[in-house]
Amino acid sequence: MNFIKEINRRNAPMAYVGTFFLVLSIMLGVYATVNTQEILGINAMIKPLKFALSLWILAWTMAYLLYYVNDQKKVEKYSVLAIITMVYEQAVITIQAFRGKLSHFNQTEIVGGILYALMGIMIVWLTTATLILTIRFIRQKTYAISSSFAFSIKIGLIMFVAFSFFGGYMSAINSHNVGGEIGGKGLSLLNWSTVFGDLRVAHFFGIHSLQIIPFLGYFISKNYGEDAKAKRLIWFSSLIYLAFVCFTMFQALAAMPFLKI
Repeated sequence: MNFIKEINRRNAPMAYVGTFFLVLSIMLGVYATVNTQEILGINAMIKPLKFALSLWILAWTMAYLLYYVNDQKKVEKYSVLAIITMVYEQAVITIQAFRGKLSHFNQTEIVGGILYALMGIMIVWLTTATLILTIRFIRQKTYAISSSFAFSIKIGLIMFVAFSFFGGYMSAINSHNVGGEIGGKGLSLLNWSTVFGDLRVAHFFGIHSLQIIPFLGYFISKNYGEDAKAKRLIWFSSLIYLAFVCFTMFQALAAMPFLKI
């Protein structure tokens, strides 16, 4: 409860929209148990459920971390863009799911194609804005937190931006699979292909470095504070995690599934 109060204090709009996505994910999860609509052989509610959960985590993370950016007026403007983009993305994915249509890589209908194109434009816009805000945070002269914790946030933001743009590669090739068509056998809920290479794996682990790296940095800084050892541990941990993410990316590009079951 203290964490929820804190993110509401730091960035109420982002905290509220995150709560909205959490409630939506619960509703979608419940409805998925009785839904019979399928897309590519999968319960149509799975995709909007996954995105609602992801956007909930993203909104609350940004509400917490962007508080450390000194120029809060820039953060307020960024938050408006982020909220509009996230709500639009979730709306398209959810509406298309209820229609029984693809929300991504849709080339079978004009409406779906236009909605997907607009989604892509907005996501690129938001990712570029995130990059600009990341650069601003990196170039700050002072921080309200330990330099080691700030260091972990910088790394998390950089990796988040890099692997958000990686999502653009999937749009460019109009697929997230390498070596086969989208759909077919995949892992439960995540639905990552167990037959072909799946670029969503690297994208997923890459963008969630925004939570994982600062989380590690927070606890490391608690033990070592401003100590140079803390930064070395954060740097080492980040390199290991980056190596893992890159492994999943090259694995997918080689048309190999993350897990073959």
